[in-house]
Amino acid sequence: MILLDANALISLLRDQPAATEVSELLRKDNCAMPATCLSEVVDRLTRKHRVDADAVSMLLGPLIEEVIHVLPVDRQIAWCAGEIRSAHYDRKTRALSLADCILLASAGAEEEIATSDRVVGLIARELEIGVIPLPDSNGNRPAV
Repeated sequence: MILLDANALISLLRDQPAATEVSELLRKDNCAMPATCLSEVVDRLTRKHRVDADAVSMLLGPLIEEVIHVLPVDRQIAWCAGEIRSAHYDRKTRALSLADCILLASAGAEEEIATSDRVVGLIARELEIGVIPLPDSNGNRPAV
């Protein structure tokens, strides 16, 4: 399974450089994201990009209902995410949100994380999680 970070889905919905690659991943019908990453998508689209909440619902609704599996966050994933953040977070060099840590904690041995976030990619590699590096909003692909 491929776990999408919030940036991947935002890139698709805002037609940014990774949109085509994310569309191709979604066609494989094996994409998921933790519920916390979905929260981050909604927050960033409405707060940062000023997209109306109803428009966000119309954009996300079909994807969530038909294409992207939303993963619940249980006690084990929450605990693991806390440990990942404690071990890897640095405010200046490795800013890592709790949503990112939950994404990392949700990845099993067979999963890969699709991300344009350099820090998420680097920590995923350190944790021996597969990474699909996506271009960011400027078209730059993270070196992981």
